[in-house]
Amino acid sequence: WGLLAAGILFITILPAGECMNREWYTWVIENRFPQWLRKAFGRNHNAFLVQDHERCLWTEEPRAAMQDEGITLLTNYPKCSQDLNPIEQAWREVRARLFATAPTHMESRDAFTARLRNAVLWVNGNRKSYLYKICNSQKEWAKDVQNAEPPGSRTKH
Repeated sequence: WGLLAAGILFITILPAGECMNREWYTWVIENRFPQWLRKAFGRNHNAFLVQDHERCLWTEEPRAAMQDEGITLLTNYPKCSQDLNPIEQAWREVRARLFATAPTHMESRDAFTARLRNAVLWVNGNRKSYLYKICNSQKEWAKDVQNAEPPGSRTKH
């Protein structure tokens, strides 16, 4: 799971056999978000969060945890708009780095996890200006989406 904030991609990897659910998402908010947000914005932050519309992310427990952490969840966001979700662009960069460093043999989960962490470090170091730009382009992207012809079609983002 990841968070893109102030041009930095943060990730956490769930234990083997686990999948994201409301309990894990609440745990991520309570245990990872505070350090991530401090690193991205400093001690005093007013973070606004745009998130996917998976049901478990919108349940009461994670929303309460966000409120406790001072995070404002944007609720009037289109459900299906990859063009307005900058983390999708960050994941594209990570996937490209993973492809570039793919082994020629089957790798273990631990080896893949290490390679994933290294890919994120590489993207954060080598694509920082791009990540920062996509974090701060939402108004421009929203205008492009609103002006798309026909309405609802994909844009350049």
